Amino acid sequence: MFDYIVVGAGIVGLATAYHLKRLDPNASILVVDKESGPGAGDTGRSAAAFRVFFTGRLNMLLAGSSVEFYRHVQEDEGYDLGMMWVGYLFLLDEDGLRRVEDGLREAERMGLPFRRLDPRVVEERMGLRARVTGLEEAELIDAGDVVDAVLVEKAGIMDPERLVRYYYEKLQSMGVEFAFDTKVEGFIVEPRKPLGIEGEPFAWQEARVAGVRVAGGKELRARRKVIAALGAWSPLLLDEIGVDSYSRPKKRQVFVIRADGERARVLRAQGLNRYGIAPMTILPKGVYMRPEPGEGTFWVGVSDYLGRPYKLEEPPHPEEDFYTLSVLPVLSLYFPQFQDAYPQAAWAGHYDISFDSQPIVYEPYDSDLIVAAGTSGSGIMKADAIGRVAASLALGLDEAELYGGESIPVKWLGIEGRLLEEEKLVI
Repeated sequence: MFDYIVVGAGIVGLATAYHLKRLDPNASILVVDKESGPGAGDTGRSAAAFRVFFTGRLNMLLAGSSVEFYRHVQEDEGYDLGMMWVGYLFLLDEDGLRRVEDGLREAERMGLPFRRLDPRVVEERMGLRARVTGLEEAELIDAGDVVDAVLVEKAGIMDPERLVRYYYEKLQSMGVEFAFDTKVEGFIVEPRKPLGIEGEPFAWQEARVAGVRVAGGKELRARRKVIAALGAWSPLLLDEIGVDSYSRPKKRQVFVIRADGERARVLRAQGLNRYGIAPMTILPKGVYMRPEPGEGTFWVGVSDYLGRPYKLEEPPHPEEDFYTLSVLPVLSLYFPQFQDAYPQAAWAGHYDISFDSQPIVYEPYDSDLIVAAGTSGSGIMKADAIGRVAASLALGLDEAELYGGESIPVKWLGIEGRLLEEEKLVI
């Protein structure tokens, strides 16, 4: 019996447990995960890039406060999270520019810092091929010239394993318990006032989620709340008890390309940030190149939507054809240095995509179950704030105080009272 049980030791589960214990130091907390250690699911398969460049207030608050907390951890606490402020570089063709122009105007109005670069600067410093009109491969994939480049400087990359380790070590020192290699098979739903009749709870009884059943028939029970921080596995377990996570899994893939030969010049681009390396670069058609200077590699990928099923794949496998047919044609068009580049490694994970691409944190049916789901590919960059909101909701608070002191209503991430905004800078 514990006060709280957190199901899922990914970044959201860890952040939630951390802030629960911080706000309620005397509470007993158990974190349960089917893997052998923390962050071994989709958290560890993330590209781990971050930005604080949004036009929606909620996006800015969640990402902004989380990233500032990570900055505090690295710079003030001296715990190296591998944070590098390399920036985000958006390379825009005419279609891309039309899609983001409203967002850039709004960002300018809000005072969000960014720089517009002449594509010729990126050609000189990174080896970009900006003019592709007339090339057969450009016509084949319907790609246009890069006509503008936007560099967002308050953005970058970090090491997801180090971030996981930070929360995990903190939780251990605070006395939070962990049960790894422990697969949750279902949630325990029982009446608040049991009658001892087989088949309870009945429809007329007030019910609550009292804990979880794990492999071997063992029950783990919570006096106060159960927090489901299941990520892509949310529908699999929550559907069984009639709870909607409002999110579904979709596979995402990352391919590792060695930055040798001519590609070394792309990685060691000068004059775009203080590190003398390439920014996180987003090409037309959505293909991205994420630098990994410690390995001397790029992580590349693209998010595919129409045609890719909402489906949980266990374990998820990267698809060679996806790289050669969906990533490489765009990548090698704008950066010919990658024309003959094939991955030295690859992995796949899932995005836990919500209906509006914003996190979901709510308590269904006053059930003592807190659902924290729907991070939609931005789990790491928003995790600390999501954890604060989930912990506040579990404690019965109406507001969550984010890092930096600003408070937001917990209902903004819920279903009733949700803050619905149009985000004008969507990647």
